[in-house]
This record gives sequence, structure tokens and C-alpha cells, in this order.
Amino acid sequence: METKHTEKDLKQAFYAQSFLKIVGVWPIPIGSPLSSKIRNWFITFFSLFLQICIVGPCILVMFLKEKNGKRKINLFKLLTNTLNQLFKYIITLNRANELAIAMNEIKNDWLTATSEDRWIFTANSKMGQKVMLIVAVTVYSSGLGYRMLLPILKGKIVLPNNVTIRLLPCPTYFTFFNELVSPYYEMIFMLQLLAGFFSYTVLNGTVGISLMLSLHMCSLLKILTRKMANLTDRSITSENIIQEKIVEIVEYQTKIKRFLGNAELITEYFCFYDIGCNMCLMCFIGYSAILEWENHNIAAIVVHFMLLGTCIFIIYIVCYIGQLLLDESNNLAQQCITLSWYHFPTRKARCLILMIIMSNYPVKLTAAKVVDVSLTTFTDVMKAAMGYLNMLREVI
Repeated sequence: METKHTEKDLKQAFYAQSFLKIVGVWPIPIGSPLSSKIRNWFITFFSLFLQICIVGPCILVMFLKEKNGKRKINLFKLLTNTLNQLFKYIITLNRANELAIAMNEIKNDWLTATSEDRWIFTANSKMGQKVMLIVAVTVYSSGLGYRMLLPILKGKIVLPNNVTIRLLPCPTYFTFFNELVSPYYEMIFMLQLLAGFFSYTVLNGTVGISLMLSLHMCSLLKILTRKMANLTDRSITSENIIQEKIVEIVEYQTKIKRFLGNAELITEYFCFYDIGCNMCLMCFIGYSAILEWENHNIAAIVVHFMLLGTCIFIIYIVCYIGQLLLDESNNLAQQCITLSWYHFPTRKARCLILMIIMSNYPVKLTAAKVVDVSLTTFTDVMKAAMGYLNMLREVI
């Protein structure tokens, strides 16, 4: 019965699984049928095709057709987001083995955990589920609002030469057919809508991976902190038992460091692209919102502010989970250096030196080893984004 409950909790812990399965990057278990692999290959090629359908015409319009600098900002906004999610998708495909290893380690930790440890895992997974739900609702509502509602609300545009233009979510550059004529318009509209859904699903999936791995490390650090606190239990007088506890703690520290190294291989570029590209998007979206304000387009203003709030929220979530990990690491270091070492036998007290040294190295996430992922970084990014937005207004 306990194993069944553990398996159920474990399914809830993998809250990014549904998003990653949609885009075909969730690790396939060994021994899976060939049909599963073929399905993933088809999803991968179709997803890449959708993104090429957005990136290609956008680049052509930007360099061959569009001459207005203000309109090019909208193209930069679209191109930045699409390339950001495309790069993260390719990285996820490239790190499939590391992701599979991390998922297996999480599964083993859950299955071998004591009831007290499992309570810690469950508490963090529930928090991760709630955050993931908020992220998904925010991303899909703002993103699909931009791709679907905005073109519909703007309606048709009638040119002076009596030509009617129906707006598409993304720019197009086709010379061999007219994309504004049915059924080409409807087909391209659906393809661009699917491409947007893919981009937002990749965003949710990669944020979910960072959230899963970070919160699991937070759980491991919390368990290790409790083990260190129990080490100073005065009721334990046997040197052999103390030695076993010290060995267990050192092995647990080594395990956490190994898990962190594998997690950083997966998440470091996710964090880098989420922070860097969303900072650029904040500038472009803010500039577009100012233009729509001048044109008194209420619907476009609302959608752009939703997009702006989504970018800020994504950066905050990424930095927040990094801050949670850093705080747990600091709690562990504080617990380690305040151990009552003088209650230990002299020979055993010397063993604490290795534990203290290992605890002094903080467990943290980095954005491609450029900056630490923390709330301090969030404030720096917000200030930089506002500075770049003001510079953009002066230049264009």
C-alpha cells in the first residue's frame, strides 16, 4: 500500500512531464515499443518545421521588405521569443540522457525515502505543482491572446485601393501564392497558432524542469540539515553509531553535489535564455505598448501588458527557485558550522572538518555560469531592462 502511495506522489512530482510529452522530449523508458520512438521523432520534426515556418518569413520580411524601424521592433519581439524557445528545445533534446538520469535519481530518492523524508518531498512537490499551474495559465493566456485574439480584434484593414487585408499572428513572405486568400489564410493562421502553442509549451516544460530539479535539491538539502542536527543527539554514546552517521552525511553531501552537477548541465542555459531573452522581450514589448497607447488601441494595450507581465513573472519564478536553493544551502552551512563539535570524541570531531568544508561551497544555480540565479539578479535585470527601454525610445 505504501509503495502505491509513493508511486502516486511520484507522478505528481513530475509536473513538467505533460508539457514535455506534448513536444516529444520526455525521456522514453528503456524497453519502450518502437511506436513510442517513432511518435517522438514525428513530434520533433513537426515542431521544428513549425518554428522554421515562423523564423524564415520573419527574417525575410525584416531584411527584404520592412523599412520602418518601429515596425521592425515587432519583428524583433517575435523573432527573439521564437528563437529563444527553439534553442531551449534543441538543448532539451541534446540533454535527454542527463534528464533521464536526473529523473531516475528523483524516482529512487522517493522510493527509498523514509516517511519523514517523503513528507518533505511531498510538500515541495505540491508547491511546485501550484507554481507550475500559475505559470501555465499565465503563459497560455497571454501568448494565445497575442496570437489569436489580437488579429481577430483588430479586424480587417481596407487600403485606399480597395484591397482588404486580413491580419495574421505573424508576418509572412510568400511569392508563389497569396496568403490572404482562402483557404491559404486559414491554413497559415492555424500553422502559426500551432507554432505559438509549441513555443509556450516548451517554455512551460523548461521552466518545469528547472522547478523540479531545484525543489528536489531543496528537499535533499533540508533532509541533510536534519541529519546534521540529529548528529549532536547526546543520547547517542556509541562511537560506532556516530561514525556511521558521519559517513552517511558525507555520502549524502557527495550525492547532492553529483545531482547538482547533472542538474546544472540541464538548467544553466534554460536560466540564461529565460533571463536574457525575457529581458530583451520586456524592452520590445514595452516599446510596442507605448506605440499602441499613442494609437489608442485598447485591446492591443491589454494584450501587450499581459505579455509584459508574463515576461516579468517568468524571470521572477526562475530567480525565485534559485533563491530557494541558495537559502537552503545557507541554512545547511549555518547548521554545519554551529554543530556542538566539542561533545564528540576527539577522533570523531576531526571528521567534521570535511563536512564543514563541503558545506562552505554553496549549492546554487547559475545562468550559463555568467550570473547566479537569485532574487538579487532579478532586481538587476529589472533595472537593466528599464534602462534599455529608455535607450530604445531615444534611438528609434
